[in-house]
Amino acid sequence: MAEESLLSGQISFTGLGSGTDFNTIVEKLIQIEGNHKTQLENWKLTWENKIEAIQQLNTAMLSLKTSLDGMDTMNEFMTKSVSSSDSTTLIASADAEAAEGSHTVEIYQLAQTMIMANNTGVSDTSTSINNTGSSQTFVYSYAGGSDVSLSVADGTTLEGLKNLINSDPDNPGVRAAIITDGSQHYLQLRGLDMGSDASISISASTTLSGYAASDFDTTQNNQDSWIKIDGWPTGSNAWIKTASNTVSNAIEDVTLTLKTGPSTPGTSTTVTLSINTDQEGIKESVRTFVDKVNEVRQIFIDMTEFNENEEQGSVMTGNYAVQLVDSGLRFAAANLAKGFAYYDATDGTGDYYSSLSQLGITTDAQKGSATEGLLILDEEVLDAALDNNVNAVAELFAADHVGAQKVTSSSGNFSYYSHIDGITEAGSYDVRYQIDGSGDIVNAYINGNAASIDNTNNLITGTADSAEQGIVIQVNDLTPSTTVTGEVRLKQGKAGELSDLLADYTDSDQGPLNILEDNYDDIVDNIDKKIDAEEIRLEKRSRELRLKFARLEALLGTYDQQSTSLSNQIDKLE
Repeated sequence: MAEESLLSGQISFTGLGSGTDFNTIVEKLIQIEGNHKTQLENWKLTWENKIEAIQQLNTAMLSLKTSLDGMDTMNEFMTKSVSSSDSTTLIASADAEAAEGSHTVEIYQLAQTMIMANNTGVSDTSTSINNTGSSQTFVYSYAGGSDVSLSVADGTTLEGLKNLINSDPDNPGVRAAIITDGSQHYLQLRGLDMGSDASISISASTTLSGYAASDFDTTQNNQDSWIKIDGWPTGSNAWIKTASNTVSNAIEDVTLTLKTGPSTPGTSTTVTLSINTDQEGIKESVRTFVDKVNEVRQIFIDMTEFNENEEQGSVMTGNYAVQLVDSGLRFAAANLAKGFAYYDATDGTGDYYSSLSQLGITTDAQKGSATEGLLILDEEVLDAALDNNVNAVAELFAADHVGAQKVTSSSGNFSYYSHIDGITEAGSYDVRYQIDGSGDIVNAYINGNAASIDNTNNLITGTADSAEQGIVIQVNDLTPSTTVTGEVRLKQGKAGELSDLLADYTDSDQGPLNILEDNYDDIVDNIDKKIDAEEIRLEKRSRELRLKFARLEALLGTYDQQSTSLSNQIDKLE
């Protein structure tokens, strides 16, 4: 057999000529030589398992962040419940800062929109309302605004006029509709805004017959809502007047929703509201915090644990990046909250609660415990803390850059004034400034960095490109020739602190887990290239072996033929 024919196409033989199964021999030889490829595939699977573990952890951390984002402000965490003595008449909601207590709300009238109806009816909405042979005008105004003029073409129907009003880009806030008494159809105009200023008027310049001002009846007057809070304002004709039935400025940090007014005009109805802190709601938020943090902690434990009996680690045991993220989250949960200070009973400064352990939240360190390494909650400790100072509990979880200060020098006085959202970082900052002989602020420093001074408003502002940038303190004492020291604090609760940390750890560009996953992806890609190269080598080796044994098969066939020929010749000689 020529070599060219052996190399063309797929070489296949069964060894029937010589009685030897060369196919099986080749397959076994390739299987032995393929051990390195098998090792590469197993190695690739190891890295793919690591990638899968990182993705699982990253997903769990993002889920935890979402949960924390739902409780990282006082309004989200510290819920206040408001009960109404008549919820069909009045309901209310309260922000976290709302004071507990009860209020009476006297309702005289609800805010209303203005409604007008045309008294010239037509038997069918497709009936023409302009039969003059030329265009006419319909002109109206709303809420004291400019006139809106519509050109009503000859042959326009009632339906057409309604559509002209509603589709007009200059419509200032009036909704047209068609109403019927069962036999006749009429145009209705309704203002979309409530309040005494939101009135509709038909202009005298209207030329469309049957649609002048005198052809409309006012079926509902626009008006403000009128209420009193706890008997204020005093006087029979004095009321809090609002162009809405949602009133948010009558009781501080409370939003009222007026639902129905007095059944008899000219009279009033009184509803009692009770505002209380929803402690059970706060406890449920704490439980959610603990449970969600533990979900992530359990993943860290599972992927990094070492089985001493089997002397074998888990998929990410000993991984530095994973350990770094784990320890960072644990430290943040256990450490003093950002900008918080231990309470000093001697001068009443600091925070009642500044770490989670004070609320009964600790890490189980008992070896072999079912919850080893996880957060555990002592609800009796939490209940006592809530009873003692519920606001301090809420701040530890949900303070959103709340300012505080402490003067440490023997003289002087200053207070936190403001900060820049998204720029100023939560934390504690040393403050030092002087008041010169003329009473001006000089030589002001925040955290050792020179700060800007505004002697017109007595303000000091952090300007350095550092954590305190944008924080502003108010100087309240300008006693000449004094040096004042102290600290200003910007407090952030644990929910916000952990959320920010998770945002860094899961960042798609700079997050350590995503960087680690990218590195592992590169490793897998390189292994794939090695596997591809090995497959090419094995295929080439298989062809070489098949060619070799094909030649052997051919040679054995030749020898077999020669043996047969010699045997025949010998037989003839006999």
